[in-house]
Amino acid sequence: MKAGIAAMVALVGALASGGAMADGNKLLSECQAAVRFMDNNDVNNDEYGQGKCLGTVEGVIGMTMLLNADLPKKLQMCYPKGGISNGQGIRILVKFLQENPKILNFDATVLTKIALADAYPCKG
Repeated sequence: MKAGIAAMVALVGALASGGAMADGNKLLSECQAAVRFMDNNDVNNDEYGQGKCLGTVEGVIGMTMLLNADLPKKLQMCYPKGGISNGQGIRILVKFLQENPKILNFDATVLTKIALADAYPCKG
């Protein structure tokens, strides 16, 4: 993973709620259910979990779009022109979590920020 992950974890961790935080294992399961719904309109999935996944992804995308310019350069994200859809964000997150099982103990919001920053780093 990129340098600066520790700082990103601290930043997003500070912004995350202080209560019981969902971890990456739960987030992966919820977001996989959301992908199955997007692909198959599978209404028998965990609708509550899908909503949590969507809310986490949408919240992190929105937060980074609002605060991006105020972050240190190494923590900024550079989305493509026009941004990304929540569905894209969910698919990126699922792929990232599957490829990085060693960090599934991190908070869901932190993992989402790391996954999106990994997918959309700023050049230069």
